Amino acid sequence: MTFVSGDMRLKSVQAQKSRANIVWAVWFTGILGITAVIGLLMLLIGPHFAFVAWILFVVGAVAILFRPRYGVYLIIFFSLVGDARMMDWYPFNKNFSSIESLLYLNDSIIISPLEVYLVITLISWLGQSLIQRKLKFHKGPLFWPIIAFFAFIIIGLVYGIGTGGNINIALWEARPMFYLPIMFILVSNLFTKRRQINYLMWTVMIALFIEGLIGTHYYFVILGGDLSSVQGITEHSAAIHMNSLFIFILAAWLYAGSWSKRFLLPIMALPVLFSYIASQRRAAFVALAVALAFMTIFLYKENQKAFWLITPTAMVLGIAYLGIFWNNTGAIGLPAQAIKSVVAEDQASAQDRSSNVYREIENINASYTIHQSPLMGVGFGQPFYFFVPLPDISFFVWWEYITHNSIAWIWMKMGVGGFMVMMILVGMSIMVGVRVLWRVPRDDMSAITLTVLLYIVMHFIYAYVDMSWEAQNMVYVGVSMGIINSLERIVAQPTPIKPKRWPWQPDTSPPPGLKPLFVE
Repeated sequence: MTFVSGDMRLKSVQAQKSRANIVWAVWFTGILGITAVIGLLMLLIGPHFAFVAWILFVVGAVAILFRPRYGVYLIIFFSLVGDARMMDWYPFNKNFSSIESLLYLNDSIIISPLEVYLVITLISWLGQSLIQRKLKFHKGPLFWPIIAFFAFIIIGLVYGIGTGGNINIALWEARPMFYLPIMFILVSNLFTKRRQINYLMWTVMIALFIEGLIGTHYYFVILGGDLSSVQGITEHSAAIHMNSLFIFILAAWLYAGSWSKRFLLPIMALPVLFSYIASQRRAAFVALAVALAFMTIFLYKENQKAFWLITPTAMVLGIAYLGIFWNNTGAIGLPAQAIKSVVAEDQASAQDRSSNVYREIENINASYTIHQSPLMGVGFGQPFYFFVPLPDISFFVWWEYITHNSIAWIWMKMGVGGFMVMMILVGMSIMVGVRVLWRVPRDDMSAITLTVLLYIVMHFIYAYVDMSWEAQNMVYVGVSMGIINSLERIVAQPTPIKPKRWPWQPDTSPPPGLKPLFVE
């Protein structure tokens, strides 16, 4: 048996206090210095919204250095809350070289605040883990598919550039795709408690709520309530993100989530629903319809009586809606027009038919490109081949490089190996998500699992008809896959019982843990 003397114990305590004082002094000096620099700049240059943006950016970076998990919250929040269509000045997803950005620095600085936060979060996590000697790396069932996908991104880059592709375009194409594995690893390792996952989902929902408020303001104030001059008020993928809020509301009621979710989320959905309809995204309407159809399966498993009450009623109302608004081109008829453009293309509007024709020609060219180079694809930085000429959309800078069909695009850019790995990754995410949903307790954890699971499904339905490998999507998909990858480990951990605040309160019991996969 080893004995520690009182003097040694005292020295150890004094050493810890000394280190804590040094850390506190460094933090205080750094914050004081940053404050002084910002104050001096404001005094010399004068007030400007850019200073507010810089202050928020710096405060966020300091928070991440203090606790790396905050980086995930900030990255997903700032990624989803802004929209380039409604706010071209919004800086988080743009480079420091974008002249319209509030955080513009210089034309040569081609990195974004999002990427800076990603790097700071990784450095803070790894640095603190090494200093504390507590680096525990959680892989989970989706780790190796994610790593394989990451490897094929590198292969597509090397092959495309090595065969004469444009380096700048190659990096622009592949760049957002790296966010997916990074966010996946961060969520899988930085989130270890149920309440942290709850906070993460609230962060996503609050970001979507704020975006909904911005969309409502944009429609009434900027557009004057008239959508005739625009095809949509948001970026293409924003409507898919909003779908997850609608799914979360239903999931919270299905699995008896917290009362705050069941009552606050529907209120938050009101401006989001308005912006969602004004976004006019056919793919989002169709993806939501598919997700709702999948939800009936889980409803049947949880409550067969409710299933037979709700599902037939919803089907009758849905068919009635389609019949009434089949030819309505107003905002309320947009979901019906989206379904019409899929199941009865010859009856769709001229604009929808034109969009469909463009995508069909693009798919022909994508198929031709894949058949010309099935093994390796053409690689990033290389244009796809044209078998049939496309209508002129030269206003879109990447029209020769990026197709609307983002599933076929992976084969074109990363070869058959990259395509197969992507399919395995998506398939395993769904399989693991269903398993997690089967095992986690019937509460907020089930609601969160179903939401992120169906978000992944909706995203890749959307990816079949629109460009989806962009920054916001990759951040959200990475977070969703990270939650699915880590929830079993989190729920399996014992949760301490909260002490009673008052003597007359009933005894509390710990939340239920992970259910067995097979019940004998």
